[in-house]
Amino acid sequence: MKIGKDKTATAIALFLMFAIAVSLVVLPVAKAHDPPWLDRPTYCYVAATPNAGVGQEVLIVFWLNFMPPTSSGAYGDRWIFYLDITKPDNSKETIGPITSDPVGGGWYSYTPNQEGTYTVVARFPGQKITGVPGQETNINVNDTFAASTSKPASFNVQAEPIPRYVETPLPSGYWTRPVSDANRGWGSAVMGQWTGTSYCNALKERGIPYTTAPESSHILWTRSVWSGGTMGGQHEDVGYYTGIAYEQYSGPQIVLEGRAYYSVQQPPRYGWYCIDLYTGETIYYENNTDGTAAMPAFGQVLNIMNPNQFGGFPYLWRTSGVGTPVITMGPFGPTTVWNTWEMLDGFTGNAICQIANVSTSGTQFEDEIGSICYVNFVNLGTSSNPNYYMQVWNTTEAIWWRPQFGVYPPKTLLDGSTSIAPTSTSNSYWTWRPATQAVYDGNNGYSMNVSVASILGPRNAVVNQTGAIKMVYPGDSVVVGTSGQNDARGVVQGFLKAYSLKAPNYGNVLWETSFTPPKASIDFPNSTTSGGINQGASFPLAWSGVSVPDGVFAFVEPTTGKVWVYSLDSGQELWTTEVTEQFYYYEHFVAINEGKVYTHGLSGVLAAYNATTGEFLWNWTAPLVGHLESAYPYTPLRLAFFADGKAYFHSLEGAGLNSPIRRDGALWCIDTETGEMLWKLTCWPGYSGNTPVIADGRILVLDNHDNQIYCIGKGPSATTVAASPEVSVHGSSVMIKGAVTDQTAGGRSNVAGSLDFALKGTPAISDEDMDAWMEYLFHQRPIPADAKGVEVVLTVLDPNDNVYEIGRTTSDIKGNYGFAFDPLVPGMYQVTATFEGSSSYGPSSATTYLTVDEAPAATAEPTPPPASVADMYFVPAIAGVIVAIIAVGLLLFLLLRKR
Repeated sequence: MKIGKDKTATAIALFLMFAIAVSLVVLPVAKAHDPPWLDRPTYCYVAATPNAGVGQEVLIVFWLNFMPPTSSGAYGDRWIFYLDITKPDNSKETIGPITSDPVGGGWYSYTPNQEGTYTVVARFPGQKITGVPGQETNINVNDTFAASTSKPASFNVQAEPIPRYVETPLPSGYWTRPVSDANRGWGSAVMGQWTGTSYCNALKERGIPYTTAPESSHILWTRSVWSGGTMGGQHEDVGYYTGIAYEQYSGPQIVLEGRAYYSVQQPPRYGWYCIDLYTGETIYYENNTDGTAAMPAFGQVLNIMNPNQFGGFPYLWRTSGVGTPVITMGPFGPTTVWNTWEMLDGFTGNAICQIANVSTSGTQFEDEIGSICYVNFVNLGTSSNPNYYMQVWNTTEAIWWRPQFGVYPPKTLLDGSTSIAPTSTSNSYWTWRPATQAVYDGNNGYSMNVSVASILGPRNAVVNQTGAIKMVYPGDSVVVGTSGQNDARGVVQGFLKAYSLKAPNYGNVLWETSFTPPKASIDFPNSTTSGGINQGASFPLAWSGVSVPDGVFAFVEPTTGKVWVYSLDSGQELWTTEVTEQFYYYEHFVAINEGKVYTHGLSGVLAAYNATTGEFLWNWTAPLVGHLESAYPYTPLRLAFFADGKAYFHSLEGAGLNSPIRRDGALWCIDTETGEMLWKLTCWPGYSGNTPVIADGRILVLDNHDNQIYCIGKGPSATTVAASPEVSVHGSSVMIKGAVTDQTAGGRSNVAGSLDFALKGTPAISDEDMDAWMEYLFHQRPIPADAKGVEVVLTVLDPNDNVYEIGRTTSDIKGNYGFAFDPLVPGMYQVTATFEGSSSYGPSSATTYLTVDEAPAATAEPTPPPASVADMYFVPAIAGVIVAIIAVGLLLFLLLRKR
């Protein structure tokens, strides 16, 4: 789990900035002016948190009465400020330069180290408007704004810290959207969404951010997408059609705002569903029989911040079946290209607007605010005299390309021209409000078009390579490179270089590495045609093979199973290894994540190495499920994704599968630190469009064994407790008993769409037994007779107001538990039973009460009457006779034994 930084100060500052923006002076719309305006008077302002403790941050907010006149989203000028701070001991400190936000203000977090009164003054040194970046032709370029200084503001610092807001802890159990935005830190720790973009899918190897990931196979619900499982009857054990080889059904591939979307466009049905992430129930269905309501290709959450608005907008994007397609002739015949996209509301699915002339050249990514972007490198020169430009096409820019205030220059097109006529179908910088049924011109969507260093590799008689995009880091850089060559044809160096995506250094080369690739084992001309060196993997996953955070990149050779790992800093080989299981020939992957390099594939062996040293850490193979259940020595593995310190793998094989499907496949969860398998669920996903996805801590996957969607995640629980008897006597035991149950609302749905059973009310089962329990509930497998329940902690509040634990016990396979309690003192007790939660369930507790009465006083023995004189003599006499008889009897017994 990754927890974001404290957002409290940021949120306060943003609130203040937008409140301030309302009163800022907006420069009037005007035609270009010559000469430019000179030394326009300005007023500078500053405010600070009034009280703080030593070592606590103080929020200092500052602004100017004018907004930067060329400011437009990420483009145009920003004001520069300085802060002059006087401490209680009269020492001075200057902070700056500090760059403003688009509306002309800013904030700074200052940490005082003395007690007493501080004063702060904000300074604006004056500024000449340049329009950089992206607004160089704005009418206000070359205007100057005069310097100004704010009045002083003060704040007091005391020895003791000022109490902070008590934050809501991160959830440890079941939760749903919406989440109150007062719960800071949740968004970056547990609320990751799955947009379904190419960029989102590329994160599978780099690690899915912003979400927890299941550590148990606990299922929340299932849902049939079509007839599935065994046909039966004359067809015996053969299963219904899955299309797993070439035309499989689609599992959920978009998960936004508690809703999941999946398509049934493959035969025999057409259309798509929006379903409830928490129950699997249908929210709405779109029929696409006539081809006019295609399944959205991906989703988007757009974070808008402008002077009038701030917050997110969920959207779906339909990229086919919209407008008129373009037919192009490819090597295998005509190809249909749709270059008009349609934006849908993510909550209702209603159409909003369209973008025509969409440019999808290059590599897709999502920028910092969630815009769908494509970065591409275009040669506007010739092969002998290249002139490369880095261009970014942006959905948000295509709609929101010209502000209402001021003249916005036309965007530069792919061919470098700027002859785009102004359009009235633009948005306003002051409001994000795409017009209903509007068709925006995608030619206006280029948010970047900058000249960059060439991406061509060395030019020679051996091989001429052009750099390809390897990885994109939104808001930072795009990595481009060639693999080079090293075989009988000769040696050609490869390169990797990073181009900046960050203002104001757009397009600058941040770093560059040259390297000599490893020597191919099959050393004859054109050896790559029979399986030479690949950068990343055979059948490479998107963007695999290069990891900037880990500082390494990798090569593999499918014919030999060799792996080489190189340093990004030096371009030198760091270490090498070789996979020995021979099925690597057909599929051999290298994944780099969080300081480790993983090898896996059809060999069925997952091995982990230290990324920089090559130290072997651990390996893992899927456990056998039975003799000859697989034709492979080990079950083949394919990475689903990395998330939250865990790796999720599934088995995958397409064209060679028969029906019924092999039973050795599953979805496995592996601890990346130890290589331990945390859980498995028998499951057979498919290829693209049917691989597992994760959002909000829940995994969604379509299992081809029964054509059902499975939702895996932590469920809620309930605990009950009672005392028997409720009233007892001190000195006697009391039986504390109750149950712990699963409270998940969903359950197993049948092919008719009705609920076979709800999980709510079923026993809570231990994590160790969860795999077998889920197989029993959802796959008709035998009940695990030795399954255990969960631990229950019992505490009491006794009559003297002491709270203490009286014991722990474990519930049974029926969910029930019991515990014998011996109260220490008389009086009333409050008994609390607590299930502290597990990887499968959230926590729960319950209370009951019992009373212990004082034990009744013991009954006194009655006093006997005084003995008479006769009794005093008679009783001892009788006793003497009895003793004499016993003595005589004993003597006779001894004499008889001697005889």
